[in-house]
Amino acid sequence: MHTGHAQKAQQPSELGVNVAIGKQLKAYYDDVASEPVPDRFLSLLDALDKAESSSKSKTRE
Repeated sequence: MHTGHAQKAQQPSELGVNVAIGKQLKAYYDDVASEPVPDRFLSLLDALDKAESSSKSKTRE
């Protein structure tokens, strides 16, 4: 039994709200993404890369 509510197209005013929310979220996450990565995270990523490289070279031997 379908009420048709889920299949109903969104009203233009609802789309406007969704667009506004989307723009706000994008602006917020753009700010976060442009922040510098802390040195501690960079060192951890370097250590992980070295560990993965070492692991891969050992499995090839």
